[in-house]
Amino acid sequence: MNLDEILIGYEKYLRLKSIQIFPAYLSTVKEFLSFLEERNLSPAEATTGTGEDYMAYLLRADKNLSRGTINNKLNRVRSFYRFLLRKRLIYENPFTGLKGLKTGRTLPRNILSVEDMGILLDSFGLQRSSDFMMRSIIEFLYGSVLRISEACALTVADLDFDRGSITITDFKNGGKRRRCPATEASMKITRVYLGSFRDALTTEEERKKGLLYPQKGETALLCMLNNKLKRECRRLGLKEITTHCFRHSAATHMLRAGAGIREVQALLGHSKITSTEVYTHVVKEDLKKVVESCHPRERGRE
Repeated sequence: MNLDEILIGYEKYLRLKSIQIFPAYLSTVKEFLSFLEERNLSPAEATTGTGEDYMAYLLRADKNLSRGTINNKLNRVRSFYRFLLRKRLIYENPFTGLKGLKTGRTLPRNILSVEDMGILLDSFGLQRSSDFMMRSIIEFLYGSVLRISEACALTVADLDFDRGSITITDFKNGGKRRRCPATEASMKITRVYLGSFRDALTTEEERKKGLLYPQKGETALLCMLNNKLKRECRRLGLKEITTHCFRHSAATHMLRAGAGIREVQALLGHSKITSTEVYTHVVKEDLKKVVESCHPRERGRE
């Protein structure tokens, strides 16, 4: 079996496992195969040492990759080797014992304030048909606190305009489905996108499947969204943010407004409360400032 046949088989394997971002998996594996080719190695000749060399290659300063991105790439190559093992094309997965990098549990630095988020969403430039698609996506990211993968995988059947809710597929937790409220703003722009722009941006096959947005692959769609956001933030004089900051901003804003952590956990789709607790440090800092400025024992120091 040559490499082209192996990659075709691997794509089928990913589709059977319902991995929606399979283009990103394939892209990473092709990058890794090029890495092996430069070292005159075949996939079967890779060892644990090869995996460590690949990690070091990804860590190079000129690549400017985050630790989370590097771990994602390592996990995708590890998945590729699991496929090769299933097909009995190799006898050992060289990535099994390779530990990922410690990332720490931190929030993006550029979380927007409620006021700035309102300015960005309300003043989002709508010149081209793709702008309406992107505005629809980011309204769902912020309004329903979605992951980018969840928003981009939405189907028309997932939208309930009458009840003002959407049904989400949580790919990080085995494809579990959950229903979330949707804001009036997100439903309004999505109606416009559906009625006037979706047909021009999606393929006939995508429309038959009921997909709301074009499936351009994780990297291409993220690039388009983040480039648009960068331009809009510059135009409006705001801090530059990426798509992932909408979810973090929404969770932080709700906790600051008094939402319970369990309710925020349900919206975020976190299976463990510890995953949601990372947001509470912001509220703790707010409370600390309140105590410092308002508590009589603190004021007495003046």
